[in-house]
Order: sequence, then structure tokens, then C-alpha cells
Amino acid sequence: MIFNKKGEIDFLNLLIQGAENTLKGAHMFREAMMGDKPPATYFDALKEIENRGDSFTHEIFKGLNKVFITPLDREDIMELAVRLDDVLDGIEASIARFDYLNITFTNQYMKDFSEVLVSSCEHLLSAFKLLSKKKYMQIQEHTVQINSLENEGDRLMREGIREIFTHPTDPYHDFKLKELYERLEQTTDSCEDVADILESVVLRYA
Repeated sequence: MIFNKKGEIDFLNLLIQGAENTLKGAHMFREAMMGDKPPATYFDALKEIENRGDSFTHEIFKGLNKVFITPLDREDIMELAVRLDDVLDGIEASIARFDYLNITFTNQYMKDFSEVLVSSCEHLLSAFKLLSKKKYMQIQEHTVQINSLENEGDRLMREGIREIFTHPTDPYHDFKLKELYERLEQTTDSCEDVADILESVVLRYA
């Protein structure tokens, strides 16, 4: 359990550690998209990162069951933990598709998605650090950027799927790409979900 100087459970620090771990997963996914090795070779390492993310979420939930006073509303802490976990789950689910769909290559859409995810997770980490310092108004600078990045994820999915149907190839191949693009876009949605909760916290605490 993580404690602060007063011996209390440091929920905000746990959220920061969860965000750091999520960013680590995003970096690894980008490495998988940019590197020369088959992306599926990164699955086991990303699964370990995802498992570590689960441990932070469980730690937060265990802590909430033990204390009465929390730095934010209990529901906010729970929701932030769960939605942050969704981001890492999405990254892990995306790399898993390279494995079980036997996608052995990457393309520019996948690389661009990986950049969007890294940037989104960087902004999430910065926002959580500001949250721990009660610098609420500065958080909005990052949530606005995350919303813009989610729009970029939408665009990448639309253009990727448009290209599939404009230049169809093998139906199984096309299905694989569509499945992957949609899962990646859902993961950018998960980043925006965290940002939305952070914005609601700002409105109530600023």
C-alpha cells in the first residue's frame, strides 16, 4: 500500500503511478508499430504492463474499502482508476489482435495511432500530477489536448476504413485491419473518458 507522510493511503500517487505505467504501455505499443520485429512479439511484455496496471487499480479499490476520508470523492477516485485501466486494457487488446489475427506488418495508420496514444497518455500523466498538487485549472490545458487527439483517432479510423473499402483486397485481410482500427479508436475514446472525469473534478474543486 502507498502511504503519504501522514500515514494515509496516497490515492493520488497511486493514480500517478497508474498513469506512468499506462504511458509505459503506450511507448511499448509505439515501439511495436515503429520497429522491425513482428508486432505480436511485444504481446507478452505488454501483458505484463497491463497486469501491473490491474494491480494499481486493485490497490486503490482495497484502499477505498479501508478509509473514510479521501482527497476526492470516492466515486471520482474509483472512476478515474477504472477508466485509466480501460486505456491500458485497450492498448493490450490492440497488440493482442496482431497475435490472434496474425497481422504481421504495420502501416502508417497504425503508426499514427501509436503516436496519438503516446501523446494522450503523456497528457493524462501531466493532468494527474497537477491533480495531486491541486492545480485544477491547469488540468484543462491537458484535457483539451486529449479531446483533440481523440478527434485525430476518429479521423484515422475513418480514413483507414475508407481506404479498405476504396481499395479492397482479400476479405480476411480487410476484416483484420477494420477490426484493429476500430479497437485503436476505442482506446483513444478511453483516454477521452479519463479526461472527461478530470474536467468534472475541475468544475467541482477549482
